[in-house]
Amino acid sequence: AMGRFSDIRGVVILFVQLLCILASIQAQRSSQKGSVSVVFEQKPVTDVVCTQRKALTERELEAMIDTWIKTGNECALGKPCRNAKNLADYKSLRAKCEGPPRRPKEENAALVAKVAAGLQAMNDLFKTLKDALEALDREYGRQFQQVWGEIEKLHATIAYTSLGAGRIQQALYHQSSQGRPIADLIQQLGPARNAEELLAFAWNSPWPEQQADVYDKVEAVIKSSQDPVLQTVLAIDIINTKNPKLEAKAKQATEQLKQLQTSTMAGDFSTVAALAARFPKHYAYLRQTLFQPAEGSKASAATLWNLSELADRMPTAEERLQTIEAIVQPLLGDNGTVVDDAEYFWPLTKLADELNRLPESEEQKADLERLRNKFATHVSHKPLDYYQKLFSQIQSLKPGFSETTA
Repeated sequence: AMGRFSDIRGVVILFVQLLCILASIQAQRSSQKGSVSVVFEQKPVTDVVCTQRKALTERELEAMIDTWIKTGNECALGKPCRNAKNLADYKSLRAKCEGPPRRPKEENAALVAKVAAGLQAMNDLFKTLKDALEALDREYGRQFQQVWGEIEKLHATIAYTSLGAGRIQQALYHQSSQGRPIADLIQQLGPARNAEELLAFAWNSPWPEQQADVYDKVEAVIKSSQDPVLQTVLAIDIINTKNPKLEAKAKQATEQLKQLQTSTMAGDFSTVAALAARFPKHYAYLRQTLFQPAEGSKASAATLWNLSELADRMPTAEERLQTIEAIVQPLLGDNGTVVDDAEYFWPLTKLADELNRLPESEEQKADLERLRNKFATHVSHKPLDYYQKLFSQIQSLKPGFSETTA
């Protein structure tokens, strides 16, 4: 009996495989006519039937075969063995191998028409959506430009107020953020109230290309003020910017300072004295070369007599001391003391008197002593006190004294 069951099992397996092969061939022929059949399984264990199609897992096939063997053993020998369950399994197996039934041509045509209609509807919807997006983009652009315009106005306002308040770095930031011409900002500021701020703004401009334009606008404002002090400050700044774009202006500024030096040597101290009071840093720069004689010549005694009165016009004791030292500087010899030249005797007495009248504070004590020692030459051994005592005797002398003494 066991041998019979094994034979039957083998025959059934071969029969099932044969059925699946036939069903697969039929399905392939159907696919060549335009039909497509796809069967999805979760995770088939092995390829068993239907050639390339995974119709049943190994467990499902074994269960089906076991059922067929069991029902076959229950059938009478020599009689047809019909079992509804076996027939249903057989039809299910064929259905899995063949795949889903083909659609009629009419149904396919209707489906194509629906797809075409859907695509057309999508195209119409796209046009509507495209028009809506373009309108939205235009509205966004309009609002963006409006907001950006307000931001520019805000930057301009903050730049203006910052510059007026002396917050130069903040003014530069907001001016660069708004991207508007520098003239729009400069022309709003009056030179009388904001001269220092305008000059500081131009001096601190970090963009060499724009700095030249900034100085053009500032120069126009400064010139309109007709203030020689502001014009002098502007000239000093332009010379010290070292900006290649300002070379031509730097040459003009140098000539302007030479003219100021000439007028100062002649006794016109109005601009220099006001510069020292209003812009001490610029006066400190100018003082380094202001009293130097022309190259190849020596200081004039008459000029020194005039300059000796400048120290008394300085606003602070420190600047008086520094001015006297700058005036004496061209008279120093190699040993660091004034030259023993009779031509400078009378101007030195006046400078000595100015020096002795300076208040001797603790901060300036060392500087005063150092300057006093410059009067004691190694040739004549005349100390500062010697010149100072003689001053009372020559108060009536004028710049033409050198011709008289000659």
